Amino acid sequence: MEIQLNEYHKKVNAQKMASMAYWREHPLSLEQCLAQFKRLREQRLARESKLQG
Repeated sequence: MEIQLNEYHKKVNAQKMASMAYWREHPLSLEQCLAQFKRLREQRLARESKLQG
């Protein structure tokens, strides 16, 4: 079965590849990575508490 990619999929794939190339050249430090996880955790907790009450 041959898969045909339309223009949308080609555009999305090109954007993903560009993003991957950028982050390969500009990796996060450990401190930046931990800070990002902390922010994401805080956002998730805020969202969950908002849904519960």
